[in-house]
Amino acid sequence: MTLATKITLARIFLIIPTVVLYIVGMLEESVKLPLLIVSCVLFAVLCATDFVDGHIARKTNTVSALGKFLDPLADKIVIVVMLFLIVYFDDLDLFPRDMLVIALLGGLILTRELTVSVFRAVAASKGLVLAADIYGKVKTVLLDVGVAFLILAGVNEVIMWIGEIVFFAGAVLTVWSGARYLVKNKHVLADTAKGGESTDSAEDAAETDGDREADK
Repeated sequence: MTLATKITLARIFLIIPTVVLYIVGMLEESVKLPLLIVSCVLFAVLCATDFVDGHIARKTNTVSALGKFLDPLADKIVIVVMLFLIVYFDDLDLFPRDMLVIALLGGLILTRELTVSVFRAVAASKGLVLAADIYGKVKTVLLDVGVAFLILAGVNEVIMWIGEIVFFAGAVLTVWSGARYLVKNKHVLADTAKGGESTDSAEDAAETDGDREADK
């Protein structure tokens, strides 16, 4: 197992204490603030180290199929799980049914990621390489920051506002970048498509390390 893959696995295992601390913090009011802060810090570390394994794999020329699979998986798992918990504990009350809105946007985000993943698999089967662009990177940053603030949303109303606004912006950009990606690369679905490279496709950074792993 390569060093890059070990780092990716470490990031995946770090999801466990992040989730456990958040759950305990939401269940036990007496330790809510410190546990949510630690959970938020761990989540931030997970997001901030997103590029590390890909960078190491490229530098050491140690690409692995396992790494290509696990790296984007780690990014998706932590976002989806934390969104599920945030909706489940329903600790936000900025406007009526805001949790329903977050749940629906979370579903759209998950649908988008699954659609793009299948689309990329089809492209790969035809020998096509679909490049990432800035829109994906921006939407990943917005989602990461938004979810980080939502983890602490129950602590302070200002934090709650920031979390929801940033998350909503990230969710909208996620859906838009996914639609743009499909439209720009519609040739992938053509029966006559041959091997080649798309230089102006729109992919995202929730798959940023997926792209990095593919670049290794």
